Amino acid sequence: MIALSRREALILASGLPFGAKAARAQSAIRGQQGKQLTMKFGSSQPTHTQNAHTVFFDKFVAELNERTHGNIGAIFYGDSQLGPEDKYSNQINAGTLDMMMTISDWAPIVPELGVLTMGFLFNSLDQTGKVMDGAAGQTLGDIFKKKTRAEVLGWCYNFGARNVLTKVPVLTPADLKGKKLRVLPSPTYVQTFRLLGADPVPMSFNEVYVALQTGVIDGLEHDPPTILQFKFYETAKNYTFTRHIFDPSAPIISDSTMRKLSSDDQQALRQAAAEGVKYQRLQASAAAAQALDQLKQNGLQTHDIDRAALTNEVKPLWKSFTDQHPDAKPVLQAILTDTGQTM
Repeated sequence: MIALSRREALILASGLPFGAKAARAQSAIRGQQGKQLTMKFGSSQPTHTQNAHTVFFDKFVAELNERTHGNIGAIFYGDSQLGPEDKYSNQINAGTLDMMMTISDWAPIVPELGVLTMGFLFNSLDQTGKVMDGAAGQTLGDIFKKKTRAEVLGWCYNFGARNVLTKVPVLTPADLKGKKLRVLPSPTYVQTFRLLGADPVPMSFNEVYVALQTGVIDGLEHDPPTILQFKFYETAKNYTFTRHIFDPSAPIISDSTMRKLSSDDQQALRQAAAEGVKYQRLQASAAAAQALDQLKQNGLQTHDIDRAALTNEVKPLWKSFTDQHPDAKPVLQAILTDTGQTM
């Protein structure tokens, strides 16, 4: 539960709208206070833009307000206002933060989550959603629940596949060899690009623009909205459709927070989250396409590549990872079964 500042309370009392409409005024907060409980929702994504986190959040809060008759609310703390996002998992476990959205930050606690960031398991956002709604998502959610003091409320999309952005065109798998590419500081990300012959450089996100500008890295990998929002296209003009990772995001809530709710409000919250997931998924493909169009208008050149060849290079990771983390084997098998792939 949170105590609002005097300024926040005045904004709430004034009846001003939140979400996208409030963004134009750059108000201090995004969300809605609850009469009985107001949750903190932490994110590194910008507070006042439409992104993978805020699109879910806005729908979730609206549904939650309706289903709990205004008793339960939430405020979105974007722009890493609550500190580095990779620390949020510890806050969730401790009960000092109520909700977050980036599931990859839990990998040090739940290493089995790394199965989602092994390259070339999925071919589209919709395929990812169907798979995660099945046995793979259920099994991984159960593993998560067992190893944490939190709960996965559903599987959202990130806004598009992750592709490779470089200064020099990457047209064939051989062109990746030796390229210094910024990747997330995650073992599966690093190993994926090592197997592709690249030189992966784990790096904090706030260092990427200058590193690209100064030549410390040759490129990076990310989805179109992120490339657009952070203007990486200003320095690197080539975008290769590797579509190597369709990693889902997930609304996560602290067990400590759930225990504060009545059984009826717990059910209402889970239903609100399900509606938020459904709505957010519908927006993801359109957001990615729109961002890509804008990038092209800004001079970005796009290139196709032989994904089958890239997939074959990365397959050894699928086996080595699940050998190291046996509990992830049924998750991987469910993914491969649902996508029609083999080891």
